[in-house]
Amino acid sequence: MAPEYDFIIVGGGTSGSLLASRLSRSLPHLTILLLDAGGPNDDVSLQSFAERHTTMMTPGYNRGYRTVPQPELKGREIDYSRGTGLGGSSAINFCVWTRGPRDDWEHWDRLVGGEGTWGWEEVLRRFRKSERFHPPDKELEPYIRCDDDKHGYEGEIDVGMTAKWDPTFGDFLHKITSYCPQNYDHNSGNPLGIAVCQQSTHNGQRVTAAGAYLQDPPENLHIRMNATVTKVLFEDKRAIGVEVDRKKITARKEIILSAGAIDTPKLLLLSGVGPPSHLSHHGMPLVHALPGIGQKLHDRLFAYLVSIQKPTASHHRTSYPTVMTPEKLMSARKQWATDQTGALASYNMPQMIGFIRSSTILAGEEFEKLGKESKSGLSGETKPTYEIMSQAPHPSVAAPRLYLATAVAFHGTESSTGSVTLSSSNPTDAPLIDPNFLAHPFDRHLAINAVREAMELLETPELAEDVVRLAEGPGGKGDEEILEYIRSMAASMWHPCSTVTMGNPDNPDTCVDINFRVLGIKGLRVVDMSVAPFLPSAHTQAIAYVIAETASEKMVGEYIQG
Repeated sequence: MAPEYDFIIVGGGTSGSLLASRLSRSLPHLTILLLDAGGPNDDVSLQSFAERHTTMMTPGYNRGYRTVPQPELKGREIDYSRGTGLGGSSAINFCVWTRGPRDDWEHWDRLVGGEGTWGWEEVLRRFRKSERFHPPDKELEPYIRCDDDKHGYEGEIDVGMTAKWDPTFGDFLHKITSYCPQNYDHNSGNPLGIAVCQQSTHNGQRVTAAGAYLQDPPENLHIRMNATVTKVLFEDKRAIGVEVDRKKITARKEIILSAGAIDTPKLLLLSGVGPPSHLSHHGMPLVHALPGIGQKLHDRLFAYLVSIQKPTASHHRTSYPTVMTPEKLMSARKQWATDQTGALASYNMPQMIGFIRSSTILAGEEFEKLGKESKSGLSGETKPTYEIMSQAPHPSVAAPRLYLATAVAFHGTESSTGSVTLSSSNPTDAPLIDPNFLAHPFDRHLAINAVREAMELLETPELAEDVVRLAEGPGGKGDEEILEYIRSMAASMWHPCSTVTMGNPDNPDTCVDINFRVLGIKGLRVVDMSVAPFLPSAHTQAIAYVIAETASEKMVGEYIQG
């Protein structure tokens, strides 16, 4: 007889870890099985916050996906790193903690008919529920001031600023805020302005979903690693179990897919749920026609601007860990483990983040040609059009010279939607990932003007006095020069979403309802970034947690009586 549980959760990443913990602790009379294709990811030495930019290079932590060639990026195949193992992408990300603007959440609520479920006030309550916020020291109040009612203090995810404070960082912030207003708390619902970046870190260590939610699991939560789910099993149109290593495991109540915005649609397609023509092309039997599966892939591009700094500069980085010799890196790790000093200490410093709303980008015929829904999503008063970050990881700058790498990310409608499709019917083959970057004219307009404005920021007198020269950037400020640079070097922010979209059931693109149930299928839900109806103006870690927090509240409410 096949082993049986009440719930089976596929994927122990950011959303799946939280969901497994909430369900098992709130419903002790029910059994939950959490399955993940990877390992435990529990080597503490690999979770140093100082090395957050290099953890993804560790074997076994990263699926190593790549996109199909991108026509608007000179045919390049773009790295598409996705975490595997417990904690998922929370074990390899850059630890940035952003909630997004209030207007994005109100827009989300309108799109899915949530009647307040996804509005800012309800989402803020759930963010606070998950968060254990560590206020900054009093000496940092000139730069960071957070209202108590905007943050949670009893949750599982440690959030705050880094313990080490670069004495020159305050000077750098002062200089950059001469161009753009300061924001004392970018997670207040209004992220606009220049801020000190809040991060999922504590005591010099990265905080992962597995570390926060899967330690000391209750008896009714069973965790199986190195267990690749190859198919969801159905009777008629009800999900009854999953196939793992050619063996069947059944669920009395529900299957929940939390494998992420790439692997969740892949698994649905392998299980016969998706566009009929695509399934037929690969000889897959159709279980249920759902045209939106794997469609509407949204992601965000970014580009670097790298300036070589004077030795007296107010802010710089040196000797990025990837360019250290193995011997120096080992020595640096030992020193860091001993007293959090040494060569890695400079990577435990605070990071500047800025969300900018540009009137230039929102003007002109490219914006006017957008549809009503897209224009509405961009028009909120708290909605940024691009983002800048200092201390961006840029390993190509390998010399001992001082440099400042500024990442410019493009926030908008992500009009150039793409897809996740099967490359074959073999479950071990990677899917075809096509973000379709820059295919839409507005996205090109946005990218060009965002880079131009960031270049102008770096040329303000206060910052320009620190610069020797621009080491990496466009050859000029003309549209074609900037676009050429973007096409040559822009990369994914690794923020994929919307491949199993939540929405109104009358919309042909919709795949799940507001209760996360897959349309037309009983006993099957999706709980991860796949369901986002668009890409919010935020790094997606915190969004993935709040999605799972929302789903857990709904499911506990349904099953608490039974």
